[in-house]
Amino acid sequence: MTTLAITRFRGDTVPDEFTIKKPDGTAQDITGFAFVLTVNSVKNPPDDTTQILQSIGTITDATNGVVEFPISTPQADQEPGKYYFDVEATTPTGKKHTILSGAYRFKQDVTKT
Repeated sequence: MTTLAITRFRGDTVPDEFTIKKPDGTAQDITGFAFVLTVNSVKNPPDDTTQILQSIGTITDATNGVVEFPISTPQADQEPGKYYFDVEATTPTGKKHTILSGAYRFKQDVTKT
């Protein structure tokens, strides 16, 4: 599993995009996979009551391991601060694997349109 930090401005709806890699650093072919990104206000939540957003991944380049997660306007309108995320992959055979996790920060934006 890879740990990283994501920072986005409050209100920005550009998708979060990731390239999934094998342990040797080469791109993972993700044909037939499914992905979900979940952001939570608690690092180790006991359930989903503190979840602030969830996005289903869209594979944009399967052979090169590229998946993006759309963020809607309501999902992007979060209180600035530090949150936590993970990305769970489901293989074509139905096996689930958490492949990414880390900090997810919303920064205050200046433009309010």
